Amino acid sequence: MKGINRIATALALCMASHLIAQAQWEKKPYTEWSEKEAQKLLSDSPWSQTQVFSDTSQMFGNDRLSSGASRVANVFHINFRIRFLSAKPVRQATSRAMELKQKGALNEQLATQLRAFAAADFPDYVIITVLCDSDQPNMRLQEATALLNSRTTADLKNNTFLELKDGRRIFLHEYQPPRNDGLGARFVFQRLVNGKPFITAESGEIHFVSDLSQGGSPAGGVSRGQATGATGSSSNPMNYLLDRRFKLAAMNYQGKLEY
Repeated sequence: MKGINRIATALALCMASHLIAQAQWEKKPYTEWSEKEAQKLLSDSPWSQTQVFSDTSQMFGNDRLSSGASRVANVFHINFRIRFLSAKPVRQATSRAMELKQKGALNEQLATQLRAFAAADFPDYVIITVLCDSDQPNMRLQEATALLNSRTTADLKNNTFLELKDGRRIFLHEYQPPRNDGLGARFVFQRLVNGKPFITAESGEIHFVSDLSQGGSPAGGVSRGQATGATGSSSNPMNYLLDRRFKLAAMNYQGKLEY
């Protein structure tokens, strides 16, 4: 009985944390969000997640370290920012971040474009954007960036999909490499299947999977338990398998399911 009570308490705390996280962006209009609030939504929120790939190959070199140095500094981390661009809160956070970057020098034309971008509807497609960054310039960041720039729809259409909790999948409709707008690469999926939304509030979760690497394994080879990070050696490319799960119960915003 105690075990059941502990599980119930844990579930209640988990749901409460989702509601708190969800509510913090609804306390005020997005035009009043701080830079910290906007960036939090874009990196760690119900609509955005960060997947980190680490290269530890330089930790085990034969070069002697100077006194007090640590090989931890030789670990490179590549952050992949995975976001639902078709979700209104992501576009609002993006617009707000761009506005704050202008430091009060936002002209009316750009302001109008940002407002239209934040308010746009996506009735036909679900769009996930992916961009990468790192805390320091390194070869792995160049490798990951080049990979996003060089991929095509043909490369990814058989190993990129959205999966629901019941196992149903919808595969990539179109891939668009990064543009000069700072939004990253676009992964486009059909929103409707046989005239009905593929994703509903009852779907449980959205599981996004994409094998970016050359010669990626087919979709059927991706298991639910597969690791979401990777390590690589300095001489071999890393395996960039994007694998993130989004809980639909937490993706409500202003009374509407946003994805």
